[in-house]
Amino acid sequence: MQEEKQEKRQPKKYRWLRFAPQIVLGLGLLAVYFSWRDHRRKLTQQELDIALTRYLRGKYAIYGDTLTPVGEGKVLYAPNDLFFPTTNQYELEFETEKYPKRSEKETVVLRYNYEENTLRDTYMSFVLREQVEDKFREIFDRIYEPNSYNLVVNVQAAPWKNHEHSAVETIEQYLYNTPFSDISVCVIRGKEKIEEDMQELLVALIQNGYGVDGIVYYMNEKEYENRNLKGSWIEYGPNSYTKCVRFAWQKEKQEFSIYSIKDGSRIK
Repeated sequence: MQEEKQEKRQPKKYRWLRFAPQIVLGLGLLAVYFSWRDHRRKLTQQELDIALTRYLRGKYAIYGDTLTPVGEGKVLYAPNDLFFPTTNQYELEFETEKYPKRSEKETVVLRYNYEENTLRDTYMSFVLREQVEDKFREIFDRIYEPNSYNLVVNVQAAPWKNHEHSAVETIEQYLYNTPFSDISVCVIRGKEKIEEDMQELLVALIQNGYGVDGIVYYMNEKEYENRNLKGSWIEYGPNSYTKCVRFAWQKEKQEFSIYSIKDGSRIK
């Protein structure tokens, strides 16, 4: 009875540890497969895909998701490099059942670097997307009227090169380890406000330490009301609206890049 009570009192943030055996099992199986490849024979593509699938499902078992491979994995090549045509990376994509897609192109990407022996993926960008959006809305609410804009964070198209996200990463840790977030915003606002808005945005991003690569669509009321008639407004293209501005800020740098999408010129 005492053991049961102690288990019930266990803080929620540590309950994920009960899944540790599954994670260890997945990692162990993957290590066995790769070791077998190095010392006995080369894995077939099917065997490698099975090993990678077991690894990803084991790593994120705590979320109770169903991760399904999309087709077969593939070796990534660098076609512009004549001397080193391969990137030494193997990629397998997955569909997630728990986290709905915002676009047909969205998939969870797992990359295995067989030269560096690293495994990195984009799953946490699905898990934490809504929380990331909330963090950026806190910033944009200071610049725009709260009900005058819509904000969307796009999931990572590929894993970051220098960071492997943890399955129990908090939103603060995620944003700290993310070089930049890819966001799209549409707002009912006159284009004469662009420079003022961008300068205010730069100050807020530096204060919060959020790297960003985004685009803002400045719309009139009619454009904003009709933005979903033909599907997602973020897929219309930059010439569909009154004014579009791309902006980017890299962490730990003061330079804030602002470009006009209409003519490709730098605003400031």
